[in-house]
Amino acid sequence: MEDSQPSLSRERIDLDHAGNSTTTTIPFDLVIEILSRLPAKSLLRFQSVSKLWFSTIRSKIFVDSFLTWSKTRPRLLLMSYLLKNLQKINFIFSAPEHTDNNDDDKSSTVMARYDMPILEPSNYLISGSVNGFVCFRGQVCNTITVYNPITRQAVKLPEVTPNGRCMHASLGYDPVKDQYKVLCVTMRSDSIRKYNQQEHFVCTVSSSQKQEWRKIENPTGDNYSYVCGETCIDGALYYGAGLSRIVRFDVRSEKIDFIKIPKLESYMFSTAYRSIFINYKGKLARIDCSFPENFMTLWVFEDAEKQEWSSMTCVLPSQWKYLTASHLMSEGVIHTGELVVFSGLLDSSKPFYVCYYDFNKKIIRKVEILGMKDGDFRGIHGTSWMSCFPGHIENIRFL
Repeated sequence: MEDSQPSLSRERIDLDHAGNSTTTTIPFDLVIEILSRLPAKSLLRFQSVSKLWFSTIRSKIFVDSFLTWSKTRPRLLLMSYLLKNLQKINFIFSAPEHTDNNDDDKSSTVMARYDMPILEPSNYLISGSVNGFVCFRGQVCNTITVYNPITRQAVKLPEVTPNGRCMHASLGYDPVKDQYKVLCVTMRSDSIRKYNQQEHFVCTVSSSQKQEWRKIENPTGDNYSYVCGETCIDGALYYGAGLSRIVRFDVRSEKIDFIKIPKLESYMFSTAYRSIFINYKGKLARIDCSFPENFMTLWVFEDAEKQEWSSMTCVLPSQWKYLTASHLMSEGVIHTGELVVFSGLLDSSKPFYVCYYDFNKKIIRKVEILGMKDGDFRGIHGTSWMSCFPGHIENIRFL
């Protein structure tokens, strides 16, 4: 991002009209306000209009203004992958979060937009977006890459050497220093503590500065053999460590501590087939997908000091029972608090739906997402895997 643009210090911008001797001046604040309402893809094209337009759109003032506006119109991040010519290819789409929860309109449609392909072989999406950035990990070469689907910028981090251990990576954001960091954990898959050899590394994401992994210590000495789900809330990264603990990583201080799950919740969590952590109205929450009972439970962390959790249950429609546990998924809630439920299978011959469950009204509304066969997806037939992450924000920042 450009840090110093002398031309932006002016309070007004002069626009000279061809063939007209008059000069129109527009307050700079108004220019920022107008431009921030334009589509992100258009703004990227407008950078080529002039040096002034380029410096304005790349300025921190404008990037922050556009991000603030984008947070009022969050989108669904849609990622599909399939095998083509024996290579795994990821396709990133996005679509508006349909928030018209009128009881009389329980079915609607939105149009998806094709953003970019991920052509690196055997890469997979680690989690949902953090301020519009997504993190992919290679299964074979252990590479970690941070992408911005809007700008299509890719920042590849130095390769990690796990030495035969499992590796997990998570993307976090520090709002104070305005920095993005990746936390990487290497661990053995067994639960025998003396053979765990667990290590934590942190890397600050940047394309303009040297990137390197810094080893950080775990002051508690507690080890864990696997992780599940993750979310970043107010500068802290959370993920599950086994069945009874939650790791909290402070992105700014790079300190690790643990949150213990009370015995009752620990037992309930352990009965779930699949669990993820999410941001539920600013609070840490966990979604448990329980099968074959055909319901999902949302646990909300109400009080850290008292270790209190509240819970809400979403009973899924009976017609969804044909979906196996590995196909029916949820990756969080939209900003209205409705739980997003979808099938992890995308069949090119059938419509693709996401469902929103309202915990207060106890109703489900269905949204069909169109346009998933556009772009590079056109002409590809068959079944692929799909992930749908709510709360995706468009960001025109370059790291």
